[in-house]
Amino acid sequence: MKKMYPWQANDLADDYEERGFHPTNWEEVTDFDEEGYGWVVTDDGMGFVNREGFLVIPDEYECIYYPHFQNGLCKVRKNGKYGLIDRYNNAVIPIIYDDLYGNLLEENPTFAACLNGKCGLMDLNQNLLIPFHYDDITSFNGQYITVRLNGKYGAINYQQETVIDFTWAHLEINEENFAAGKTVDVFFDKNKLAETNLYYSEYFKHFTEEYQKIVFGVIDINQNVVYPFVSDSVIREFNPATGRAKISLNHWEHEETDVDDLCFVADSEGKKIPFVPTVEEEETIHSFHKKCHELIWGEGTWPY
Repeated sequence: MKKMYPWQANDLADDYEERGFHPTNWEEVTDFDEEGYGWVVTDDGMGFVNREGFLVIPDEYECIYYPHFQNGLCKVRKNGKYGLIDRYNNAVIPIIYDDLYGNLLEENPTFAACLNGKCGLMDLNQNLLIPFHYDDITSFNGQYITVRLNGKYGAINYQQETVIDFTWAHLEINEENFAAGKTVDVFFDKNKLAETNLYYSEYFKHFTEEYQKIVFGVIDINQNVVYPFVSDSVIREFNPATGRAKISLNHWEHEETDVDDLCFVADSEGKKIPFVPTVEEEETIHSFHKKCHELIWGEGTWPY
C-alpha cells in the first residue's frame, strides 16, 4: 500500500501553504470512521487512508460519495462511470454504469441504474427488476417507479404496467403522492439565461430541454391535483394534512422581487404564509430551511 503524509492531501478549503498551515497529524486533515478509514483527496483522485497514512483504498476515484460505507458499501465514480466498492476495494457492483443510486441502508437495496443510455432497476446482485428500457428513472418505492420515456414522464408498477399516463414534463414520488410538472405556453430565451449561467438541469428543473416553462404541483395516483401548479421548481416538501408546501419562483421572471422572497411556504391555494417571526437577513440558510420545514410539518420536526 502507498503511504502518504498529511501535508500531501489536498485541502479542499484552501491551500495549506497559503494559510501557513503544515499538518502533521491525520486528524487535522480527515475524519476517521469507526473502522479507521479517512477520506482524502490527492492530485491523483480520491481514496481512503488508515491512521498510519497508508492508502487502504487507492486514490484512483474521481468521486467518492457521502455518506461513506453504508453497510460496508460506498458509491464511487471512475472514468465517468459509477459502481459500488467494499472496504477492500472490491467492486461489488462493477464501475460500468452511467448512473447509479439506491438506499444502501436497506437490508435488500434496490438500485436505479443507467447503461448505454437506458435505465432500469436491479438488486445488489445485478438481477434486473425493471429492464434497461427507460430514458430516465426519477424515483421509486416498493410500489411504483417514475420514469421518462420518449420525452414524457409517467409512473409504472413492477409489472411495467402504466399507472400514471406519460403526459407529464416531470414526475417523481413525494411520499404518498407525486410531484408533477406540466408545460405552459411560455418559452425562455436560452441565450439570455446562459448569460446568468442558467442551463437545463434534470434535478433543478425549471424548463424543458427546449426551454419551455414548466410549472409544478402535486397529484395523486389517480392524477387528481392535490396541490395547485403554482411553483416554478419541483415541490419536494408537501404536507397533505395541512395542505402546505415549500415552493419557489424563477428569479428571471420576478426581477423586481427580493431574492429572499422567491422561496417560501404556501397554503393549499399557493398563497404565501409569512414566517412568525419573519426571517431576518442575518439568519443562515440552515435556519431558513428549518423554519420552512417546521411551518409545513410542525414545530420540532426538523431532522437535522
